[in-house]
Amino acid sequence: MKKTGMIGLSLSLSLGLLANYAPEAMATGKQVKQQSMLQPIVDQVDVIAHRGASGYAPEHTLAAYEKAIQMKADYIELDLHMTKDGQLIAIHDSTLARTTNAEEVYPDRAPWRVKDFTLAEIKKLDAGSWFNKAYPEYAKKQYVGEKIPTLQEVIDFVKKKDPKVALYIETKDPDVYPGMEEKLVEILKKNGYLKKGKVIFQSFSEASLRKLQHLVPEDIPLIQLYSPDMIQGKNLDDVFNRAAEYAEGVGPDKSLVTPAFIQEAHERHMVVHPYTVNTQDEMVEQLSLGVDGMFTNYPDQLVELNKKPYISHGAASGEVADTSAVLWTRTSQPAKVRFEVSEDASFKKAIVKTKKATSEHDLTVQVKVTGLKPDTIYYYRVQALPGSHQVSGRFKTAPAENELKPLTIVWGGDTGGQGQIPPFKSFAAMADLKPDFFLFSGDTIYADNATPAVPNPPSKNIEDFWAKYKENRTDPNLRKLLQSTSVYAIWDDHEVTNDFSGPFEPLASTGFRAFTDYWPILDERSSSGKLYHKFSWGDTLDLFILNNRSYRDPDTKPDGQDKTMLGQEQLEWLKKELLNSDAQVKLIASSVPISIPTGKPNARDGWANGNNINPDDKTGYEHEFAEISKFIMENKMKNVYFVTADVHYADIIQYDPDHNGTVDYRELVSGPIGAGLGQPSTLDPTFGPDQLYAESGFFNFGVLKVDPGLKQVTVEIRDENGTVHFHHDFPIE
Repeated sequence: MKKTGMIGLSLSLSLGLLANYAPEAMATGKQVKQQSMLQPIVDQVDVIAHRGASGYAPEHTLAAYEKAIQMKADYIELDLHMTKDGQLIAIHDSTLARTTNAEEVYPDRAPWRVKDFTLAEIKKLDAGSWFNKAYPEYAKKQYVGEKIPTLQEVIDFVKKKDPKVALYIETKDPDVYPGMEEKLVEILKKNGYLKKGKVIFQSFSEASLRKLQHLVPEDIPLIQLYSPDMIQGKNLDDVFNRAAEYAEGVGPDKSLVTPAFIQEAHERHMVVHPYTVNTQDEMVEQLSLGVDGMFTNYPDQLVELNKKPYISHGAASGEVADTSAVLWTRTSQPAKVRFEVSEDASFKKAIVKTKKATSEHDLTVQVKVTGLKPDTIYYYRVQALPGSHQVSGRFKTAPAENELKPLTIVWGGDTGGQGQIPPFKSFAAMADLKPDFFLFSGDTIYADNATPAVPNPPSKNIEDFWAKYKENRTDPNLRKLLQSTSVYAIWDDHEVTNDFSGPFEPLASTGFRAFTDYWPILDERSSSGKLYHKFSWGDTLDLFILNNRSYRDPDTKPDGQDKTMLGQEQLEWLKKELLNSDAQVKLIASSVPISIPTGKPNARDGWANGNNINPDDKTGYEHEFAEISKFIMENKMKNVYFVTADVHYADIIQYDPDHNGTVDYRELVSGPIGAGLGQPSTLDPTFGPDQLYAESGFFNFGVLKVDPGLKQVTVEIRDENGTVHFHHDFPIE
């Protein structure tokens, strides 16, 4: 049977995790509970000093333990080996060579295994000088001559310095040291440390932990350590079911911690303590995933994050124009946020903006920066005061009006649904292309699908929707992309619920609120609720972002002259802006496709009615799109491209609605970035589609390059590794 003790676990938190800072809770004084597994199940995130404060002092010496105690670590970690004469000592390696001068003192005793030396022989060794040579920035004279301590010496030392600090003990190579567990338990019991709150046991050895399970009180936690090769290729459910038989938690290599890993642990009320997390950026990443503690060589860094606000889910720039941009970030608690923007990466001369992150917007904050220079790379950094943690990024402003400059765009959609959860490799492949901007083409979350953020879908309240965005922001690949270029984000149906029509969906306003909280969007767009907008990249390209959700009639309504997806105001706006555009390329961002039937029979969600599939299908929105198509042709507009997603496969289509042999516009479809994989369907023939390419069965994104000098538009479809599956050069007419 599994031991019943837990590490500071609050049952109410484990059954329904508290939404810290939820505005409803603050207003009513009631606890608002949230489904998300991606939050700690303990009262505090434990700071575990890995081998002591081993970043600052020689590992597993009293100097390292003292520094950890001074830095207010909750635990000091001890790796235990046993000497030839049966003494337990604190050292990580099974040999003495790396951290002592054993080779000099005992030149003829290679390979210097701990088990071959008596304690008296080991006490002759210098365990500190190596550190001064390896880390001169932290070198101290007193480290010379430091000794390897016994377990008893460590206990005596901790009792003297701060008896509140607990021990986190690993049995190293227990199969090499018969009787290790019994001796360990005996020493701890004699010193009053064999009790809850004084010690935790960990090991890579399941056998050692199972042995300890029968030797120690039930309420003392056992932690199963995992290296990547211990889990690779295995079913996580099976791994955790086995560990739950004897352990109260897991200690994974930090690379193993994903939303799925956290969910498997937290569903079983098992804590997660990753190792070894040594930078604040890495610590923040682990905190965003909801870990319950961390092993670190630098405990002071994690102690600060536990006490002071920090940037919790990266940063982003968006809605970039020639002289302005919107910056976004999120903090860990209410705080004043400082944004600095500069042409110089050293920030010697910077524009400074400050704004308060509040619970009303789930601690997200946005500022608009104006007075920028066109066609210029800007660097920015953000900081939640008075914390020291900073996050930095960069973006490029658009060229000035009338200028023609080359442009590279990446686009894609459909992220975090149908069983797919972070991380997503495509975002890293996008970032590697160094695009001028990223167009996120809808379904930026799947609010109605089960994921660790909302394991019991659909999302029902604002906390659920916020949790979905935070979940995707745990992806280091997405943060890399968002911090390396700007983004223009579009919402589609899964930001609320599948195939919804805004005016008729009760949760539309909640989903809209969360969407505008988590993407850098101009205040004038979010406050008006419109979302549709035009952005210009000089005279190279005009980007027309449509809002395909807020104004539409129900999908089930029969199509006709009075049926709308865009609403009359948005439709007239689109025609006016297209007519006024003198950009070489006109890019219309629609979250739904033109001639690929989507939705369900008699409830078509995209423009096409799909009557080629079902002749009796009277739905779709073809009458409205026919008006747009006719407007493009009547005004002899050239180089018009529709960029869409939603169907979960890649498709490149060109259109000849009047069947005169001339291409009037094209449609570029990519996706999914990370969701279920779709299959190409038969195109609805209404607008004369000619399919140049269609491929499914892989995660993908699109690349669009405009080269005014060559008078050429290049379109590519790439897989999640960046490999090109489709490439075509279209002339700029």
